[in-house]
Amino acid sequence: MLIPATMEDIQTYGDSAYALARDPAHSCYPTYADGIKTRVDFCKAAEKALTQETAELLLFLLEGSVAGWISYDWIPKDRYLQIDGCNIQRGTAQALSELLARLSDRFAGYTAYFGYPAENHEAIAFLQSNGFQCIEKSWNHVFAFGRAASFPCAPNIERISRRNFQQFRAVYHADSETYWNCDRIFETLDNWIIFVYRKADAPMAAIFLSRGSAAYEVFGTVFADNRFQEDVFRDLLAAALNACREAGAKHLIYFCEDAQQHVLAELGFRSIGQYVLYTKTL
Repeated sequence: MLIPATMEDIQTYGDSAYALARDPAHSCYPTYADGIKTRVDFCKAAEKALTQETAELLLFLLEGSVAGWISYDWIPKDRYLQIDGCNIQRGTAQALSELLARLSDRFAGYTAYFGYPAENHEAIAFLQSNGFQCIEKSWNHVFAFGRAASFPCAPNIERISRRNFQQFRAVYHADSETYWNCDRIFETLDNWIIFVYRKADAPMAAIFLSRGSAAYEVFGTVFADNRFQEDVFRDLLAAALNACREAGAKHLIYFCEDAQQHVLAELGFRSIGQYVLYTKTL
């Protein structure tokens, strides 16, 4: 059974929930198994889910005892909902079944996004059996800056601002299921770092990152002709790493494709595991 949680519940069950959050087989994304986020971060996220009007934290009771908790948040104007905590010791399928019934009744017409580590087999099996579609499979990598040296900068890379944003639009064409399209990125451009790779004065590829207080994240790397080019990718990623270092970032997160993994390893990224994202209109 799912019931609303309280601040006292966070104190009582925080340690056990955090231990589950660090276990890819019993948790969801954002992951706490990446060595970046701490127990303090975990509890702050849980407290935020209790204090925000557009978020909820639910305890999961199984056979009379607490078996974990689930949290999610939503954006009413965009009819967007995402799960951001699913730390369940046992009975994951039952917890998600109850959650889906709750969400379908309250958030009809919203598009729900559920991201999980590939190791959470029970959660993934439930999503696949209940009408969710997998829209992303990628590999989670983390770069820790520390004393790492800067990388050489390629001369044909240009940083994007409001003045030259049209160059990014020429490369990045998000599909209808992608929330962060060009218009939304432009509206919040101060929160992004974007580089475009130009060839013969035409933009041919781009990398774009979202800013965080400590960990920045690569949202994507795109090519105008949809043809991956390893040398271009390496130059764009090097520019992104240099920009993050200059901005004082401690870590850079990248969810990459199969073909990109060895380049990330060469540049010093650490692999965390595979991420899968499922979506469904409620």
